[in-house]
Amino acid sequence: MDYRAEVFDQMQLLYDLTGFNDHQLHCVLRFESRPDGETLRKAVIASIKAIPILGTRYVSQGGRPRWESIDETRFGDAYIAVRRSAEFDGFVTHRIDETAGPQVKVCLLDSDNPAIALTMNHMVCDAAGFKEYLYFLCRVYSETMADPGYEPVPITGDRSMRGVMGKFGPIKRLRSLLRQGKDNNRSGVFRFPLSEGGDERPFILTRKLGRERMEAIKEYCRTHGATVNDVALAAFYRCLFRRLALASGIELCIPVMIDMRRYLDEEVGFEALTNLSSTATTCLTHASHEAFTETLRRVKEVMDEKKGSEMGLNAFIKLNMVYALLPNKLANLRVQRGLKNPLICMTNIGILESERMSFGDLRPHDAFMCGSVKYKPHFQLAMSSYDGELTLSSNLYGTALDREHILSFLGEVEKEIP
Repeated sequence: MDYRAEVFDQMQLLYDLTGFNDHQLHCVLRFESRPDGETLRKAVIASIKAIPILGTRYVSQGGRPRWESIDETRFGDAYIAVRRSAEFDGFVTHRIDETAGPQVKVCLLDSDNPAIALTMNHMVCDAAGFKEYLYFLCRVYSETMADPGYEPVPITGDRSMRGVMGKFGPIKRLRSLLRQGKDNNRSGVFRFPLSEGGDERPFILTRKLGRERMEAIKEYCRTHGATVNDVALAAFYRCLFRRLALASGIELCIPVMIDMRRYLDEEVGFEALTNLSSTATTCLTHASHEAFTETLRRVKEVMDEKKGSEMGLNAFIKLNMVYALLPNKLANLRVQRGLKNPLICMTNIGILESERMSFGDLRPHDAFMCGSVKYKPHFQLAMSSYDGELTLSSNLYGTALDREHILSFLGEVEKEIP
C-alpha cells in the first residue's frame, strides 16, 4: 500500500540535500533495571504494524513522492540489542535509510547499565510526534507484558497540514503573509565559530540542569512572568553576543521552532505521525553591560508579540501555496533553490512526561530527546525536560575541537541562566 508524501516530509529531505541536517530524531532512556529484550522487540514490531507509515520505504521516482509498504518480515530490522556501551553510543547517532525502511529503529543496551535509544526518520514526524510514538511504544510494551497476544489499535489519521490550515480563515492568512514575511527562511549573517575540515563525525553533546536548579529557575520565571523557554533563549542570546564578539547595537536573529499543534484541539490525542512544526524568527540587538533581567524582558516582549499573531503560520501558507500551484517536482526544485537554512537556531522539544514512559514496572531514571545532527556551519541549541530535569543539547558532524568548543558553550549557557 502506498501513502502520499506530505509537504513537510519532503521538506525534511530537502534539509539534508541542502546541507542543513541529517533529518533524524533521537532519544535516549536510561534505567536502573533492565527492560525485557524480547518484549521490547515484540512491542517495536507491533508498533510498526499499528502505525503503517513506519513500515514503508520512501520512493521518489515515478511521479509524486510516496511511502511504499515493505514486507512485514522486515519489521524486526527495527530492533537491535547490544551489550557494549561503545556499540550503543554509536547507535545514538544512527541514520535511517528512508529508501529502505522501517522508518524507526530501537536499540537496547543489554548490560548492567541498561538503556534504550530510539531513532526516527524526521521525514515521518517531528519531535512532538516522536514523543507520541515513545508513549505509544511504552504502552504497547506494558500491554504485551500483561498479554503476549496484545494488538494495539491502529494509528492511521490524516498526516497533512490541512487540520492546521483549516483553523485560519482568509483574513488571518492574508495578515500572516503581509506581517510575517521575515518570520522564516532566513539564514542569518553570523556563524557559530567551528573548525574547518578535519575528521568530522556525528556527535550529540548534553548538559543537564538538575531538579533543585530547575525549581529555582521556575521560581525565577514566576517572579518575572516568563517561561523557561524565555529564560533559556535570553541566556542563549547573551552567550552568543559574547562568543561572536558582537559590538553593542548589532542585531542577532535566532529562529525558534513552533509546534503548530498549538492551534488544534488538545483532546483529539494521538491520531497520526506527521510533521506539523514551523519556525518563528526572533531578533535582539546587543546591549553592552545589560543585566540579565533586561535581556529577558526584551526576549519576552518579542515572544509575547509573536504568540499573539498566528505564530508559525506564514511558513505553512507559503509552502501550501507552492505545492498547490506547481507540479510536485517543480515545487521541490523551487523550494530547494530558495531555502535559506538558519546558521544559528534553537528548539525546545518540551517535557517528556514521566508518567507516560513506563515499560511495565520500569521507568527511566534519565531521558532526553533531541533533533537532527547539523552539518557545519549550522549550529542549534536544543532542550528537553524529564522528571524535573532539563537537558541542553547540541548535535553536529564535527571534529574533536568542535566538541570542545560546543561543550564549553553549553556550560556557558547553563551558567548564564539565573
